Amino acid sequence: MNKSVFISRDLSANSPFKHQLVAADFRVIGRSLLDFKPIPFDAFPTTDWIFFYSRKAVEFFLTQIEHLPTDVKIAAYGKGTREALIAHNTLPDFTGTGEGTSTLVNFLKVAKQATVLFPQARHSRRTIEKLAGDQLISFPLIVYDNLPQQEVKASACTFLVFTSPLNVSAYFDQNSLARHQQVIAIGETTAAALSDYKIADFTIARTASEEGLVEAILEIL
Repeated sequence: MNKSVFISRDLSANSPFKHQLVAADFRVIGRSLLDFKPIPFDAFPTTDWIFFYSRKAVEFFLTQIEHLPTDVKIAAYGKGTREALIAHNTLPDFTGTGEGTSTLVNFLKVAKQATVLFPQARHSRRTIEKLAGDQLISFPLIVYDNLPQQEVKASACTFLVFTSPLNVSAYFDQNSLARHQQVIAIGETTAAALSDYKIADFTIARTASEEGLVEAILEIL
């Protein structure tokens, strides 16, 4: 099997996904299939919590404000979002699993009936808000746009790793799956998007993290 991997994410210099796979003699290509731009906002409500879905939500919210409100608690959807918050000198009070249902169950243990601000993308699936229903008092705040790139070329890599539903759409709107390729999804919502494109044979990482994706690839090998 050709040890090559494409992942739909721009990888940082200290990316565990890149470091672990390169150490295992893989060729790794990391590139987001989306274009991002900030959406300015003038104000936002005072809430008990601010819940971040993604690294980009962290970036486009925190770079548009002078400082976080006092006494607000911070939540991260998963490990990657937590790392982005820490990089901005903000330690979250709650970190989810990166998967919707389990994250909500744990979040409700500390935040049921709380007011929660959700900085997010224009095309966010609003997973926690929808699953929570009236168990949370939710305030969505669009802080960035995420659009599929107009020209996405097919990858010849053996492993195709998708990190969001919109990246799945960006790729399979323009390309098809080759017979030799193995597909991996970072979580359940990304897996659902693959199913929408009639991709039947794929692996879901046990944990929604770069380490979990590496584990899935190595297990296939």
